Amino acid sequence: MLCLLLNDSFCFAQQIGKIVNKSLVVSTDVDLHGSIINLPKGFTLEISGGIIKNGTLVGNQTKVLCSGKAFDHVHLNGTWNVPEIRTFMFVDLSYDNALKDVLALAHPTVQNTIIIEKGDYQVAARRNADACLVIPGNTSLIINGTIRLKPNNYQRCDIICAKGNNIMISGSGCIVGDKHTHLGTDGEWGMGIRFHGATNSSVRDLTIKDCWGDCIYVGGNSNNILIEKCKLDHGRRQGVSVTKADGVTIRNCRISNVSGTNPEYAIDLEPNANDAVDNIEIENVEVVNCEGGFLATIGKKNVEKKNIGKVQIKNCNVSALSKYPIRMTSCESLSVEDCIINAKNENSAIYTKNTRSVVARNNIINVKKEILLSVKNTVKEVIGKKGFVPINVIQAEKQEIRDNKIVER
Repeated sequence: MLCLLLNDSFCFAQQIGKIVNKSLVVSTDVDLHGSIINLPKGFTLEISGGIIKNGTLVGNQTKVLCSGKAFDHVHLNGTWNVPEIRTFMFVDLSYDNALKDVLALAHPTVQNTIIIEKGDYQVAARRNADACLVIPGNTSLIINGTIRLKPNNYQRCDIICAKGNNIMISGSGCIVGDKHTHLGTDGEWGMGIRFHGATNSSVRDLTIKDCWGDCIYVGGNSNNILIEKCKLDHGRRQGVSVTKADGVTIRNCRISNVSGTNPEYAIDLEPNANDAVDNIEIENVEVVNCEGGFLATIGKKNVEKKNIGKVQIKNCNVSALSKYPIRMTSCESLSVEDCIINAKNENSAIYTKNTRSVVARNNIINVKKEILLSVKNTVKEVIGKKGFVPINVIQAEKQEIRDNKIVER
C-alpha cells in the first residue's frame, strides 16, 4: 500500500488491477483506507468484479465502465466523462450528502443523465446559503426516490441548485424540506429547487414540499424555464417565486397549503432591485388552500429599478384563504382568461393596478351568496358595490373586461 500513500496514479492502477489500453481494470475489491487517489488523465476506470471503497478518487477526464456496484463510501472529485450515472453504482448512499458523490460524476461538457433510483436520500446544508446539490449544465436529472433535507437553523439554503444551460429535472420522486422541523426562526429562503442563471431548463412531474422558503425559485437571470406537472405543497413562503427571468412557463401544476411567512402566495412574480421579470405564462395551474393565489409586485424599495413585463394567466383554478386570488400590480401587460376564480373573502378576485394593458375575459368567479347579493351587473363590466369589486382595475391605459360571469358557489 506504499504506492497509495505516495499517491502515484500508475502505481495505484497496478495495486487495484491491471492497465489495458488506457483502462484501469478493477477485478477485486480495493480498500483505499482513506487515501486520495489522482487518476491518470483520459483513462477509463473499468469495474468488473470488484468494488472500490473508503477513500477519494480524483478524476481527470475519467470514464467509468461498470455493470453493477462500483463504489462504497468513495468521495469523487475532479473531472469525469460518464454519460449515464445511476445511484445503483454505489453500495451505500445512506450517509449525509451521499448524492454529492453521485453528482460529482457529471460535467457540463458531457451530456449526462443522472438517475436517482427509488429510496430515501438525506442531504445537509453545511453553512448558511449552502446548496446541498448543484446540477451542472447539460444534465438530465431523474429523481425517482425521496430527497430529504436534514433540519438546520440557517436562514437560507437550496436542496437543489440548477446552474447552467439545458438542465432537465424530472421523475416520480419527491423533494422534502424542513419547514416543520426547522431548528431556527429566522429567514425565508430555504428553497427546494433554485434555478440560478439557468437557460433552457425545466422541472417536471416532481413533488416538492415542506420548504422553509419556496418550493421552486427562479432567479439569477434565468431564461426559458419550464415548470410542468409538479405538485408543490406546504411551501412556507411561496410555491414558486420568480425574481429575475425572461420566459418562465408554469403549467399543469397543483400548488397547495402555502402558509407561514409573507407573501404566502402560490406564485409570486417579484423582481429584486435592478432586475426584471418578463414573458410569464401560467396555464392550467390549480391553487388550493394557499393564503394567496398569484401575485406580481415590485415592492416598495428601489421601485424605479424593477420591471415586470408581460404576464399571461389561462385556464387556472385559483383560490385564496386570506389574500387575493389574483393580485397583479405594475406589469406592462396582463391577461387573465378562461379561469375559475374562487373568491372566499371580500378581496377582489382579480385586482390590478398600474398595469398598462389589462385583459380579463371568459372567467368564472365563484362567490359566496352574501357577496353575490352585493354585486350589480354580473356579466358586463363586473362592477361591485359595498366594498366588493370582483374585477378591480386601477390606473390602466388600456383594458378589455368582458364575458366574465359571477356565480354562487
